[in-house]
Amino acid sequence: MTPEQPDPPGPDPNRTIRHRWPQPGPPPQEPGHDPGQSPYTQHLPYTPDMLPDVPQYEAKPPRSSWWWVIVVGGIAILVAAVAVAALLWSRSTAKPPAKPGSQAPARVTDTKAQVSYLIPAGWKKADRPSYTSGISAGGAVVVAFPQQQGGIGGAATSEQLQARADDVALDTARRLLPDVGGRDGLRTRALEVGGRPAATASFRVVFKSATKDPAYVRIVAVHTGDGGLSYVYGSTVPDGEAARRALDDVLDSVTPA
Repeated sequence: MTPEQPDPPGPDPNRTIRHRWPQPGPPPQEPGHDPGQSPYTQHLPYTPDMLPDVPQYEAKPPRSSWWWVIVVGGIAILVAAVAVAALLWSRSTAKPPAKPGSQAPARVTDTKAQVSYLIPAGWKKADRPSYTSGISAGGAVVVAFPQQQGGIGGAATSEQLQARADDVALDTARRLLPDVGGRDGLRTRALEVGGRPAATASFRVVFKSATKDPAYVRIVAVHTGDGGLSYVYGSTVPDGEAARRALDDVLDSVTPA
């Protein structure tokens, strides 16, 4: 038996194959017969390939799109941070808009008594005889006046100044609040008004008429620049927590004029 021959190697895929169509060759006795030519093939004239060989390149893997998302996201975050920082800076440097009615409160400047004090909302100036300035609202009144004759002047000690404030407050209450029967709850203390020695006295006034509600009285005595004394007196009828607070706000606002 004839041993099996290995299969001939297949065509190279990287080379162009030119087909040879099987065709019987000329008989051996015919002229022009080539002994080395296969009797089953025939040489064909050379023709160029219609499709030339195209070089092949290995395709690169597609670039991931995540890097683009990261870049765009980072830029967006940076822009937002800059915008927020600019907004906060502009708010911190901008002045707040003025609110309606937020102007500085009106004040009385009494040049004769050399004092100044607040005019609360709803209060009006009130001129009264024997006083250099005054304001009022309902049953409340505040007046200012300089030291009268017979005062103790600038030589007073703190205790003397408190006692003087008490005496002047009671005397003024009897003139402005008729039918005063007595008083209770007296309080006095030393103050400093605009760097100057001062004192305050306060008490409750009861009237002779049992049908009349008690009143609240307070006064501030302050040394003036020329060595004298001036007073800011206030009273409110009837007495009460809200009425006392409103009157104290005026007396606490006293400053040298």
